[in-house]
Parts: sequence; structure tokens; C-alpha cells
Amino acid sequence: MPKSRTLSLIAGLGILLSVLIGFLTQQHFTRTLSEQITSDIRLLGEKLDQRLTRYQQLPQLLAHDPRLLDSLHAQSSPQRERDAKMLQTNLLLAYWAKTLSADTIYLLNAKGDTLAASNWGQADSFVGNNYAYRPYFSDAIKGSLSQFFALGVSSGKRGYFFSAPVFNTQKQIEGVIVIKIDLNLVDEIWQYKELEYVISDPQGVVFYSSIDTWLYHSLVPLSATQQQQVRESRQYGNASLRPLTQFPSLTVLNTNQQAEIYLPQRQRSQSFLLAHHDMSTAGWVIYGFTPSMHIYTNVFESILLFIAFYVLLILVMIYWWQTVSAKQALSELNDTLEHQVADRTQHLHLANQELWHTIEQYELTQAQLKETQTELIQAAKLAMLGELSASINHEINQPLSAMRTYCENGLKLLKKERYQEVASNLEQVIDLNERISTIIARFKIFARKGQSLNSSTDAAQSIRNAIQLMHAPLTRHQVALQLNLTEDVFVRIDAVQFEQVIVNLLQNAIQAQELVADKKIGITLHAGRQRAVITLWDNGPGMDDTQKQRIFTPFFSTKHDGLGLGLTICRRILDMFSGSLTVHNHTGGGAEFQISLPLSKEEPA
Repeated sequence: MPKSRTLSLIAGLGILLSVLIGFLTQQHFTRTLSEQITSDIRLLGEKLDQRLTRYQQLPQLLAHDPRLLDSLHAQSSPQRERDAKMLQTNLLLAYWAKTLSADTIYLLNAKGDTLAASNWGQADSFVGNNYAYRPYFSDAIKGSLSQFFALGVSSGKRGYFFSAPVFNTQKQIEGVIVIKIDLNLVDEIWQYKELEYVISDPQGVVFYSSIDTWLYHSLVPLSATQQQQVRESRQYGNASLRPLTQFPSLTVLNTNQQAEIYLPQRQRSQSFLLAHHDMSTAGWVIYGFTPSMHIYTNVFESILLFIAFYVLLILVMIYWWQTVSAKQALSELNDTLEHQVADRTQHLHLANQELWHTIEQYELTQAQLKETQTELIQAAKLAMLGELSASINHEINQPLSAMRTYCENGLKLLKKERYQEVASNLEQVIDLNERISTIIARFKIFARKGQSLNSSTDAAQSIRNAIQLMHAPLTRHQVALQLNLTEDVFVRIDAVQFEQVIVNLLQNAIQAQELVADKKIGITLHAGRQRAVITLWDNGPGMDDTQKQRIFTPFFSTKHDGLGLGLTICRRILDMFSGSLTVHNHTGGGAEFQISLPLSKEEPA
């Protein structure tokens, strides 16, 4: 039998046996842990039931005390007599609370107002509060004994409330006596630190837990009606009632031995082995949890132990085969070693040559990419000049027409020998000629390629230069320009490329307001400690979230005839100088582009 097939059979047998061992171990530990959890929480439930049973009949017994009825009747007495009676009742309730080890005992009238309480002298006294919305009051005022769990509105502490009606001599209900028990007693009787527990109400809302972050969550998703009922009763304050599991109901949850439970402190879910126990006295359900990882740890250890034994057995069995074949393998190795060394040396040499070739190709590609990017920026600039050609023509034609007019007038004046007026016309021609030269020089500077990456630029002056380039379009479209520029702010960017970015943003802002009657563009410049921020906003329709996310993507354009490269190139230019370009919604409507550039310590040469 071939060696590989033998090894495959041995490995396959080992895997099969490992899976079997793992399955049997998982079943054993799952059953054992489930029984242990069930036993532990049943014991906790029985102890808790015993504690609560002690208080179940106490409100009914206390309600027969005639002093409570006197306190209820004292509400119609004069103020001094009523105050004295309430003080006496407060002291009586405080004595009862201390004797019965209760958290608070208080007396409510038929409207649910607290007349007296054992904690009347504390800052969180119940006296004066109305608890008519609590189920323990509504049940007791109808003549029934009641018990209820809730968060205290005044104290904010969890408690279990027992209540009973207070009858007069005609068997009419005139008030309600309530005993509040502090549920910290659960911590006193719980002894299993390795086991987590949860106590929930019949709807599955967790009000007590060994894990604090589970408090006031629901074990299963609650319906809108259930959530409304819980909130109206103020049973758990303003708790979120977020579900800890995705089971559709408590019935489904209780039929499962394992569940994925959400851990708010870790923002993720974890698998737990669980069991539950119904409490007869309180009507609660106690759940016990232990991480499923404990089972898997034991399973893993069992599998590892088996694998170690199995491997040791296999090693013993194949030891003799290795001894026999070792000499033959050594001989074959000596024969082929020199050939393998030579072959691998040749492969390494070829691989080294291929690596150097790849590096050269990478460097060449990077250089070509950088050159292409530079040419693309220049092409975009020239394309922008092409779009501004009409503006350039308008800027130059106006002074040319004026020059012609002055020259024709000069000839007529010369014939009339009005030399002073001829000289004035010639001065106007010279001024117009200088204006044309300035316009041509401005566009010529804009058309040249960018300079060094370490250039220092006067930000305010470059913004003004860009505005001069866009003077004709701004005038033609009747755009109101609002400037707020901080002077002597020098940024680390090439001036020409910075002007190209501003011109592009101005052109986009003008085009965005084609259908707007009151066209406005605003530019602000201010400097922080390390960076300058330039904001350019318009009064157009603005952009939706999809457009803002894609506006810097190549070939995406909001214009029907746009190429979608202008803003992409602007961002690339700013990236080269460690700058950034972002878009936001302007507070007054429209779009707002924000440029951030590092400050330069040196003034431009």
C-alpha cells in the first residue's frame, strides 16, 4: 500500500475518532452543566420564594391596625392636629420597617397620595408622591392583595412591593398600605460566582442580574403594546427594553438549552448554556447562564488528550518503519542533494533578475504616472482657458474698441489743431494698451505649468488673481461676490495651481446658479496655528448625499456636458501639497467647498 494512502487512512481514522470523542464529550458536559445550572437556580428560586413569602401576608395584617384608619381620617382635621397625627404615623411606620427589615412602609389614601412613610425624614421621602399609576395601588384599592416589582420613582432603587387595602368599620376601602422590600437579598443568598443569573418578569424584562449591563433589557423582543404598558406603569423608569436574544417568544427561548445573548458592554453576542426556573410566589422566572465556551474548552481538552494518545500510538507503530527506511533515504538524499542545490541556485538567480526587472518597471510606471498626472492638470487648465475664451475675447475687445474710438477722434481733433485734446486721447489709448497687456499677462501666467512643491503663496492675493480671471463670467452672470480674506496668510502650494483650483470652484459655483435669480458667491480665508482654511460657497440648489459622496469621483458630473474631471484634478493638486478638499451643505442653502492647506513660514519670493 502506498505511503500517502497509509497516512491518509491513519489521519482519517484519527479525525473520525476525534470527532466522535468530541461529540460524546460535548453531550456529557452539556447534560452535566444543564443539570447543575437547573439545580443552582432552583435552589436560588426556593430561597427567594421563602424570603418573599415572609412578607406576603404582612400588609394585610398591618392594615387592620386602627391607627392607620385614624391617619386617613385625620386629613379632614385642623392643620396642627393633622401634622401631629402624621408624625405619629410616620414614627409607627418607621418602627414597623425596622422590626420587619423592610426597606420602606408607606400609607396611601384613596387617590394614591402618600400620607405617611417610614422614610419621611429622608431626602428621597415618599411623602407627598402619588402612586395611583402603580399596579399595586390599583389592585389594592379594588380590594385585592397585590405584589409588584419596580424601580422606585423617588429612590431609584429596585424593590418588590406588597400592598393591601385598609378597610373602615363599614368594610369600605379608604386607603392602601404598602411594604417595599429591597431585593439586594438576592446577592446575599447567591453563592455561585462562576454562574450568571437573570431574574425576569412574566414578559421577559430583566430586573435583576449578576451582569449589570443586562438590567432592564428584555430576553426576547417585546411588542409595541407590551413596551407601552411597561412605560406607562413606570415599572422600570425610562429603560430601553432592548432584546438580548432574537427568539420570537419566551416559550421558544425556554425550550432551548443554548442561546446567543447580546453583551452590551462588548457590543457583540456570545453563546450561553441556559436553564430556567419558575418562581411560584412572585411569578418571576430565574435564568441561569454559563458560557458555552466552558463546554468547548472541556471538549477541546478531551480531543487534545485523545490526539496526544493517538499520535503517541502511531509514532510507536511507525518507529520501526522509519529505522528501516532511514538508511535508504539517506543514500538517496546524498545522490540528489548536489542536483537540488544547483537547481535552486539557478531558480534564485532567475528570481533575483525578475525582481530587479519588476522594480525597474515599477519605477518607470511611477514616473510615467507622475508625468501623466502633471499633464492632466495642465490639460485641465488649458481646457478651462478654452472655456474662458469668450471671456478673454470680451475682456480684450472692449479696450480695443475704445482705442479705435479714441484714435478716430484724435485724427479729427488733429485736423482742427486741438492738440491738447489729442494728447488726452493718446493718454487714454496708452492706458487701454496697458490694460490689454495686463489681461494677456494674467492669462499667460495662469496657463504656465506649476512650480516646486515647496512654493510659498500669498493666499489672499492668489484668490484675488483667480477672481480677476473670472471677472467677465462673474459680471455677465450678475453674481454678487462676498469676500472675507485675512491678509498675510502664506500657504505651502504653487500659486498657479492654487489659482487653478479657485478658478475651477468659481466656475462650478457660477454654473450651479444658472436658474437662481439672486446669485451669490462667498469666499472666506482664515488661518489657524498650522493650517489655513479657504471656504467657497454659492447660493445654488446644493447637492444631495449621493452627489456629495461621488462628486470627487473621476468622470462623475452633475452637468449634462461636463467630463467630471475638474474637482478630481483639484483634489489631486491639493493632495500633492498635503492639502484637502471637502464639500458640505451651506447653512444658507447651496454647496460649500472647504480647502485646507498647511501654512508656510516663508513669504513668497
